[in-house]
Amino acid sequence: MTTTDKDDELMEIEEGENDEDVTPDDNPSPAFNPRKIDITAEQNSLSTILAMIEDGTIDLNPEFQRKGNLWSETSMSRLIESILLQVPIPAFYFDASEGANDERWLVVDGLQRLWTLKNFVIEKGLVLRDLTLLTDLNGKKFDELNINLQRRMQRYQITTYLIKPNTPKIVRYDIFRRINTGGLVLTPQEIRHALSQGRPAEYLKKEYLKKSSPAEYLKKLSEDERFKNVIRVNDKRMADRELILRYLAFSNKHHTKYQPPFATFLDEGMENLYELNNQQLDQLEQNLWKALEICQYLFGEHIFSKSILGSGNRRKLNTALFEVWTVLIGPLSDGEINNLKSNKNDLIKDFQSCLKEDNFYRSIYAGTARKDAVFTRFQTIESLINKYKQ
Repeated sequence: MTTTDKDDELMEIEEGENDEDVTPDDNPSPAFNPRKIDITAEQNSLSTILAMIEDGTIDLNPEFQRKGNLWSETSMSRLIESILLQVPIPAFYFDASEGANDERWLVVDGLQRLWTLKNFVIEKGLVLRDLTLLTDLNGKKFDELNINLQRRMQRYQITTYLIKPNTPKIVRYDIFRRINTGGLVLTPQEIRHALSQGRPAEYLKKEYLKKSSPAEYLKKLSEDERFKNVIRVNDKRMADRELILRYLAFSNKHHTKYQPPFATFLDEGMENLYELNNQQLDQLEQNLWKALEICQYLFGEHIFSKSILGSGNRRKLNTALFEVWTVLIGPLSDGEINNLKSNKNDLIKDFQSCLKEDNFYRSIYAGTARKDAVFTRFQTIESLINKYKQ
């Protein structure tokens, strides 16, 4: 595949209105029994938390947490000063993962504070600075504190909240979002990645997901050259994986069965991957590569973008267009694909006309999570494909 300089540029993802445009009646909260929420509160000494960081029970380097260790030295020093002064600091929230790694705690809230403790006490690299009360400690590392201060830190009590494994997964998604409100908020896809690392016990003995997790499966697809050569977006916040998840979710559940909110639909789509065997996963994978190849042929540099309308429309990737075209083209036969290729020019003209219609335009840009918007865009593109695949 020959690429131009323009093709080599990363595409922006179009920021259209999504769930925010949905009324409360159309966007219900997931229904679950509050009694199934199992969160325990514990008091742990700082020495216990540090030991858990050292032995890997608390993992500060999970792939979904790419924004760890970002505090300035001043901010970290002020936290250490608060601990030395015995001032209570905010509680830490953890999620107890399931499956084979049930001894590992995922950090829901408190990542920067944990990195600070690691930098100062374990790695002993942080030099205290800009302290406001314990000014005589400025310029010192942990080993340079007197033994009484070191012991005071080790004995310091920390409040931890642990989301237990028996809390239903769909409830844990919701809890994770409620708690995840700090300065470095995870994206919905990073939350899904965090909660889909392992495999539930009932799948451990089955040949599902090619002995991997949904998170690993999405990672594999997003890093495949057949995806990266066509979809060139910034992957730092897992936007590429959420694109693929949109394709998988609608491939596994027909759009007529879609129920908002969209975030919950994708959560369930992630969980549904556990149910698929290797043959089903292979078929979805092959359909995705086929759809991307055909869409690249049909639309070229304007793939999944309203820029196909011409001047005045910036080249941005529209997630709704990605979702609908890949889902509907993937299952087509070779004969139907050849017919689409033969009718490329007429198909593009009709597609451009669709983009100029208010109803379809709104379905891919304004309130895209509404049931009627999902139905409109799928019905429109499906009719277009049916017209030219014969």
